[in-house]
Amino acid sequence: MGKWAELPEDLLVLTAERLILLEDFLAFSGVCRSWRSVAINDNFKGSEQTPWLMLAKKDKPDDRQFISLRKGGVIRTVNLPEARGKRCLESLGWLVTISQDGDMNLLHPFTRVQISLPQVTKNYHLDSMKNHLSFIHKAVLSSRPEESNDYVLVVIYGCSRRLAFWRPEDKSWTAVNVGLISFCDINFYKGLCYGVMSNGMVLAFCVWGRYLTLASHVGYGPREFIGHNGLKQPYIVQSADVVLIVIRVFREACLPVFLGDNHFGFSNSGESGIYYETCGFKVFEVDLSRVGECAEKTSLGDNALFLGDNSSVSLVASRFRGIKSNCIYYTNNLKRREGNGMCIYDMEDGSNRPCYEEESSSLTCPPIWVNPSSF
Repeated sequence: MGKWAELPEDLLVLTAERLILLEDFLAFSGVCRSWRSVAINDNFKGSEQTPWLMLAKKDKPDDRQFISLRKGGVIRTVNLPEARGKRCLESLGWLVTISQDGDMNLLHPFTRVQISLPQVTKNYHLDSMKNHLSFIHKAVLSSRPEESNDYVLVVIYGCSRRLAFWRPEDKSWTAVNVGLISFCDINFYKGLCYGVMSNGMVLAFCVWGRYLTLASHVGYGPREFIGHNGLKQPYIVQSADVVLIVIRVFREACLPVFLGDNHFGFSNSGESGIYYETCGFKVFEVDLSRVGECAEKTSLGDNALFLGDNSSVSLVASRFRGIKSNCIYYTNNLKRREGNGMCIYDMEDGSNRPCYEEESSSLTCPPIWVNPSSF
């Protein structure tokens, strides 16, 4: 490496502290031994990150590859036996893993730190289910567990898509009772958990303190675009200091598909079957100043959204090279067979294009966005 390896340590530390993105910090650590010696978490000052795409397992069952949109390829390969055979959801850089017998953990994919969670499934009659992989639909953290022990994990669970939350030191999950209406998606915004329900209602509630406060009705989503007819999927996300409801619209298509072994009742005979294709998105802003119907937005401006089995994220695109503004980056999910499962949707012209060209699919743990933090 010549004189690059002989640079003074204080100069290397100053250089490391100026790196904003974790993937650049990772590249810095790979230059040589002296550079790697200062590439420690204490010297990384970056905050907001561009999500990486964690691919489904490939050749080695314990290895997971992470794709950088900026660099256009694999940024890191991680040996992650803790995720083998498990469903993975994501929030704030942590995976929520669910095994076939219902065991749940928070797992940091880069440090491999695990936090054991109580089983949500033990309180319910699930004898008719072959496994519990699909029992948890979404999981969101209020803050990063590595930064503080004062955080909450909220999940959508069960066939009725109800809510429950867990805090460190809790021995069990606390159910949120908001009636019989099911939740489609949840997210945190300014300390409150917001949820969009199957009838289009948007609720906000607090999960802090000893007792759960009553949920507040804060708005209605676009009713013509909400509902469980299988061809619409709502997300809720904070972007540019407002709350957005994003409706993903599907259409059915027929194609001969060989699905292989799976635990969800899909045929593996290779016969023609229906799969779902994302054909567009509709975006609506929730007016939190009054309870009313959301207003449609035709542009995201300089923002980009990342949707899927992760907790939905918005970025200011101009801050990150390789991220396109006014676009929605999305992955497929566990319950849909989809032909265009890792794509970018352009809000301006309505076009879809792949964000990753190679095939990566799994009925247990499909590709998912991971917001990287510390390694």
